[in-house]
Amino acid sequence: MTEMGMTTKGQARCYISMRQPDGSILHGEGVSKLVTAKSMKAEAVIKAAENIIWKNRGQVLEWLRAGRLQKATPTLLLLVLPEESIERVYGKSDEAHRELVRQAVKMLPPLPELQEKMEAVTFRAVKAVAANQEKGDILKRALNRLYDEAVEQRLLKENMVKKLLVTVRSEVEKADRNMRQRILTFEEMRLLTDLCIEGMKTDIRYAAVLLHLTTGVKTGELCGLNIGDLMRYKDVIYIEIGAKSVQNRGKVAEWKPYERESGKLRRIPCTPLAQAALSVLLKSRLEAGAKVDAPLIVDENRRRWDVLKLRAFEKELLQKVVPEYAKISRTDVIRTSFEYYCRAVCGMPDGQVQKILGCKAGQTYEEWYADYNSRVALITLCAQLTRFHNLLAEKGDRWKVAMHLHLRVKRGASVQIQTEHGIKIEKI
Repeated sequence: MTEMGMTTKGQARCYISMRQPDGSILHGEGVSKLVTAKSMKAEAVIKAAENIIWKNRGQVLEWLRAGRLQKATPTLLLLVLPEESIERVYGKSDEAHRELVRQAVKMLPPLPELQEKMEAVTFRAVKAVAANQEKGDILKRALNRLYDEAVEQRLLKENMVKKLLVTVRSEVEKADRNMRQRILTFEEMRLLTDLCIEGMKTDIRYAAVLLHLTTGVKTGELCGLNIGDLMRYKDVIYIEIGAKSVQNRGKVAEWKPYERESGKLRRIPCTPLAQAALSVLLKSRLEAGAKVDAPLIVDENRRRWDVLKLRAFEKELLQKVVPEYAKISRTDVIRTSFEYYCRAVCGMPDGQVQKILGCKAGQTYEEWYADYNSRVALITLCAQLTRFHNLLAEKGDRWKVAMHLHLRVKRGASVQIQTEHGIKIEKI
């Protein structure tokens, strides 16, 4: 960093440039920047320097692997490691947690010295920064991950304190991790839908995941479906949820029907996207001569598909869409995302969402006991879901939104409508 003098407003002008390890000039784009700030130590100056390092992290990693940056500290690793590696180091996204980890990392010596005295300097940094045992465990896990990522990137030879930094999570932390929900973004939902549509041409398991994605049922309910649960009410095709498949690890799955008073009995309309998945599943079953009371989704031995196998396949598929899925949440991310988009896109009230998911609706003033024997109720629900599924299967990036405007004006009054952001009004 070089101070270039003061501006007329009394601010410091700082020229930041990235150099070669031997001090010579590094030529290229994005290796220098002129910053105006209150002082040389201002946050804007530090951020600008970090951004330059981040943009050129590939070059910095090469220098580190070649041993040309002998004075480089572990703080530099938080700027040059791949983004997914840094996320694993921090573990949480809140700024207070990240700042705690950064403080501990700042107390570590340069990388060559860290490799030699790893145990002593690590525990010294944890003891100096952690205010209690809980924060100490958090720092141990973060530093352990940092060392593992550095070894994987060939920046350290070995994580010598791997076994010493292993901690047991408290029950509260486990519960917090399990309850944290991960909502798939709309682009991730689209990508998952495209993978299922393409994959179910050769593998019916993709059709099962697509049916799960478009109906929001539980994994046990999906595996518990029989062919006879697929019904048609006039011009609406729907599946009737009346049972689920229950399986504990190491035990045989059991098929259990729901009690009528439980509130879990429900009918879910099948949109054209869901019907595409059903047609693939039904075709293979009918070709095999399956009866009405036979399971809809089976494995290679023509037995009802296990819940654990379904979850394992979904996890494998989701990791192609969201690489950090398994490390972020253990909740049913497909069902959670379905619930979110029922509200956000379909415009369903909370009571209706709870009903379609088969949950006990909370006390509310809205009408949430839908009459599923009514043809109108099924058509309305199908139309709401179709609005969402059409966006998922749409190839283009343009969204079509219809808006109806009802105006009440006095006789002789004039109305002027002005559009912004390229909105086209076709008919008024």
